[in-house]
Amino acid sequence: MPDLIAFRNFHYREAKEKGPERLAELVAPPYDVISEQEKKELKEKDINNICHVILPESYELAGKKLNQMIQDKILVHREKRCLCIYGIEYKRPDTGENICRYGFVGLLKLVDIFPPSIRKGVIPHEMTFKKFTEDRFNLIKQTDCNFSPIFMIYNGEGLAGELFKRYINNEPFLQTCDRDGFIHKIWEVHDEEDITKYQEIIKDHPVIIADGHHRYQTCLWHSKNNGCKYIMALFIDFNDPGLIIYTSHRQINKEFAKTIEEIKKKVSNKFDIEDIEDIEAIKKIMEENRGKHVFGCYYLNKYLFFKMKDDVKPEELVPGDYSKEWKNLNLSILHHILFKELEIEEEDITFVKGIKNGIKNVDNGEMKALFIINPTTLEEVNKITELGEIMPQKSTYFYPKPLSGLIIHKHTDKIE
Repeated sequence: MPDLIAFRNFHYREAKEKGPERLAELVAPPYDVISEQEKKELKEKDINNICHVILPESYELAGKKLNQMIQDKILVHREKRCLCIYGIEYKRPDTGENICRYGFVGLLKLVDIFPPSIRKGVIPHEMTFKKFTEDRFNLIKQTDCNFSPIFMIYNGEGLAGELFKRYINNEPFLQTCDRDGFIHKIWEVHDEEDITKYQEIIKDHPVIIADGHHRYQTCLWHSKNNGCKYIMALFIDFNDPGLIIYTSHRQINKEFAKTIEEIKKKVSNKFDIEDIEDIEAIKKIMEENRGKHVFGCYYLNKYLFFKMKDDVKPEELVPGDYSKEWKNLNLSILHHILFKELEIEEEDITFVKGIKNGIKNVDNGEMKALFIINPTTLEEVNKITELGEIMPQKSTYFYPKPLSGLIIHKHTDKIE
């Protein structure tokens, strides 16, 4: 089962000396959600912003920059190892509700995750993409470092919550505010008894990689070439009310019908279609139909609502040696049934987070259509991974994500 150990928490020295506002100038969002413009702005903000290392001009320069920051004591650590509690206070984008989410951070022992198996204790839920894996592998070869924890979920029945209460009412060790106004807080856990309790939680529960598959794979490769055998990971309980999943909506970059009537004709055997007035109406009807096989669409300046007919059996139409549960996922139905009827190929599809962003891309001509999807549920992720299967590509977007550079684990030639 999963193995968790404590680590030396590298962090920005000025975070303790000058506080949250200074730290905000030094940290960054996760590397894979930083646009080219934001990368430029972050690097211009401060010469020691972590973006200079996680998105470098060259991998060799990243290694040199990191080592210089440690040598100059820009990044420091206490000698005693610890686990960390990571709290985020934020407003849910779709409702404005104030939420706090807590998890704990430590080093997770690396094991092979493909083919997936619950017996290994560490389970992937999505496939990796070679080009992204190569990028992160080149970075870790030069830096030997984790700049943010990968995101793990587990069904711990709320056991960690009682342990969090011993710390979260105290002043955080680190605190800062991100670009969205979310407050990130870190508490260090040095007490050996408490560390043992966190370790026992992980040993007793298989963990699922929610976000960070590429970094996990690159660290695993690195470990097989004398790199560290562990990776820094953030563990969030399924039962934490602050754990939210969004889904990447599908953008289509080609025309697939001349008229709305043509669309209706193509899919009428398998889907009922309803014309919807506007974006708010489509969001409302999608919300009302959570748990059903439904999709929204914005095409030719019109909103459409697709609902799969009751007599359609996805397990008979979706190809591949997958379980009935996998074939009944909305994304399996979308890609293998609806898109097939519309003659949309995989190369015609890109991904976008946020309905408004997708509609904007269609309106400005960058894309031809947007397909809107209800979020995947934690129950679906848990069931599919228990079956030893991988969720369809871009099934989940776990929210919010930990910052880069807030806490850092620097590998050494010793097992940590």
